[in-house]
Amino acid sequence: MSSTRVAQRRARVVVSYLVLAPLVAVAVFPLLWIAMSALKPDEELYGKPATWWPHRIDLGFYQRVVEGTPFLQFMLNSTIVAVVSTLVVVVLAAMAGYGLARGRFRGRGLLLRGVLTAYMFPTILFVVPLFTAVAKAGLTGSYTGIVIVHVVFNFPFCTWLMTQYFQTLPVEIEEAGRADGLGNLGVFWRIALPLAAPGLATTAIFGFINSWNEFLLSLVILGGGDRRTLPVGIYNFVGSEVADFGPLMAATTLALIPTLVLFVFVQRRITGGLTGGAVKG
Repeated sequence: MSSTRVAQRRARVVVSYLVLAPLVAVAVFPLLWIAMSALKPDEELYGKPATWWPHRIDLGFYQRVVEGTPFLQFMLNSTIVAVVSTLVVVVLAAMAGYGLARGRFRGRGLLLRGVLTAYMFPTILFVVPLFTAVAKAGLTGSYTGIVIVHVVFNFPFCTWLMTQYFQTLPVEIEEAGRADGLGNLGVFWRIALPLAAPGLATTAIFGFINSWNEFLLSLVILGGGDRRTLPVGIYNFVGSEVADFGPLMAATTLALIPTLVLFVFVQRRITGGLTGGAVKG
């Protein structure tokens, strides 16, 4: 590689960092402000002028959240709902995605576009019909009801993700499996699914984070019962006239930790799932 190309490559890297650094700062600043605010004592949090960094570390807000509220129960509820709905949606999206990727039937393209289009509609449009269906089934305020709703909510985009990934897999390997006597189910289970592991991981991560952070549908379906998820439980710190900002910041920081840890450990898997198979050998 010539010195000119090396210089051009370095210049592009520098420009990229200069462009991305302000964007990263804008994205990280609210999270940092929340975390720092949760560590301030009452007089500093509500005092004027506002301080950027806590002059004295105080864990009182965290203690009030953990010991004075059902926060741990809310976290358990969110874990159950997010894990179960993710497992269900990954299984359904994998089967539907494989059928759309390998099937050849009339209206396939229209159906695939419809699946993606369904995800583009705002959540609020589905609140009334979903609540009506869940209420008629007698599942309001239950894990089952909110899991079903989250599966319905996440299924379109997860199906689209799996369809795109299955389309990048070489058909020749599946044909070799059929030549060895495997049926459609055998090819899907023993060949396609193992090859689609990065895509399955990406879909699972998307489904988990989306379910963990979902607020509106959980608020409507679960109401004020003891099955409330974290977003709904944290909403309790916001009153009609005033918000209890200290516990709100502490609870928000604690709620962010699982998704941040998950993302740190699987970020490479996410990249592989989104780009894997783009170049076929």
